[in-house]
Amino acid sequence: MFAIEVNFLTERYVATAHHNRNQPEWPPHPARLFSALVATWADADDPNHQEREALEWLESQPPPAICASDAVARSVVTHFVPVNDARVLSYGSRVEKIENLLLELEEAEATGNTKKINSLHKKIEKQRDVANVTSGAGKTPTRNAVDLLPPGWISIPNHVRTGQARAYPSVTPLTPRVTYIWDTEDGTDKASIIDGLCARLSRLGHSSSLVSCRTNQDPPTPNYTPGAGTDLMRGVRSGQLATLEKEYAKHQASKPRNLPFAAVRYQTKEKASGTHILSGDTRGEWIIFGFRPRSRMLPSTRSVEIATALRGAIFSYADDPIPEGLSGHRPDGSPSANPHVAFLPLPWVGHEHADGRVMGVAINVPHAVDDASRRATLRAIGKWEETCESLFLQLGPKGRIEMERIIGPAQLVSLRLGIWNRPSRRWVSVTPIALPTHPGKLNKGTAAARSKAWARAETSISRSCLHVGLPEPIVVSASLSPLVAGSRPAPAFPAFRQQKDVRRLVHAEVIFDQEIRGPLVLGAGRYLGLGLMRPIPERKPEDE
Repeated sequence: MFAIEVNFLTERYVATAHHNRNQPEWPPHPARLFSALVATWADADDPNHQEREALEWLESQPPPAICASDAVARSVVTHFVPVNDARVLSYGSRVEKIENLLLELEEAEATGNTKKINSLHKKIEKQRDVANVTSGAGKTPTRNAVDLLPPGWISIPNHVRTGQARAYPSVTPLTPRVTYIWDTEDGTDKASIIDGLCARLSRLGHSSSLVSCRTNQDPPTPNYTPGAGTDLMRGVRSGQLATLEKEYAKHQASKPRNLPFAAVRYQTKEKASGTHILSGDTRGEWIIFGFRPRSRMLPSTRSVEIATALRGAIFSYADDPIPEGLSGHRPDGSPSANPHVAFLPLPWVGHEHADGRVMGVAINVPHAVDDASRRATLRAIGKWEETCESLFLQLGPKGRIEMERIIGPAQLVSLRLGIWNRPSRRWVSVTPIALPTHPGKLNKGTAAARSKAWARAETSISRSCLHVGLPEPIVVSASLSPLVAGSRPAPAFPAFRQQKDVRRLVHAEVIFDQEIRGPLVLGAGRYLGLGLMRPIPERKPEDE
């Protein structure tokens, strides 16, 4: 799966619909995003050949699914702007006519109506031919020529200066973010290249629609899917980049032009039916930092210490007041009851040679976090990177971890989101779960007392699954010993205190009756690196 996430920095999107220039377009059509990426590539002093290949790969993919919230359209106000020639006042209507004709052409090509195809081609060329309007120097009427001059230069009785009527329809999305999702598995080598293009993309649609754009390793569930639907959007097809280059050679950004596209129908849905995969409220965006080689020496038993240092670093660059979704506390200082940002050390586990060393950390911003908290988190990270030449965490007087933010696919397996979020019925803890309630003595007392304590521990783990919005697991097995290669025993971790109480730490395996999509983090310490779960393939009968 490959995804591109676009965030609207002004919280509004300005672009005209392809069939009506007084109506806004929402969500932004895939062809518009692709053209913006192409323009970003072409604006470079020396356009990169690898980036061109990545764009050609992207145009060859099937139409993407889209995740976009509802949007409120603003009232359209007509503005009058100076024009290069007062006789070319039909620019907007020409573009609209061309795009409507292109839609008709798409339908005609689908039915194979040769006569209509030829007729539409002629109509399109006629609309594109403005030579008879723009040529013929010296033939512009005097009164129209006056329109080219600034107001007040020449006064002609009974003359009202004309201007090009322009409308700038816009929408305010409820969530200022759109994600495009391609169902492909072969784009790993292209993702980092396209991510670099996305990082340079500054606007989408009108020049006032400023955006921040990056690839997304854990996209949300789409609500627009290509298929038999009623929403018609402009998509791309193989050869789109070459077509854009040919069109540019004709208009040179100064003549009437239209966006080449392939018409794609989309259907809107709230949730996928049948194959919908559940996920907990801890699922969200991961911002990953990899430790430099000489800093990959700390064991996972220091996870809470590392997470606390990372949390402190982010808080030191966050603007006051720190919102609840980032701080994890209400304004009165009490713990938040809602999902909030988590800080998760990522150890090397799951391989026969894994030794549990922490390879990096992830800042987990759950999808349920409000946009103000998400923006506060991203701003704090940005200030941190802008202020420090190299990022580091200080653990006491001698402990220093040097690190860098991972952009694009990570080389180390432990830092790849796909390792932690793939769907599975079976999950095991990598770092022990801090039980919300104390179960009693697990390894002391009579056999009956220990049995009851272990049963209470497993019940507490089941409730932790319910607490993050998941169904109750059908199997819960608690243990003090590690359950995955490279993990450390629960008693090896320092005591975890929360609200003056010491939380009991245990490892666990949980199995659900259906697949669950991660990332999954359970227990009282889930915001500071404890209870990190890893999906494990289910045991086959012959493995028992």
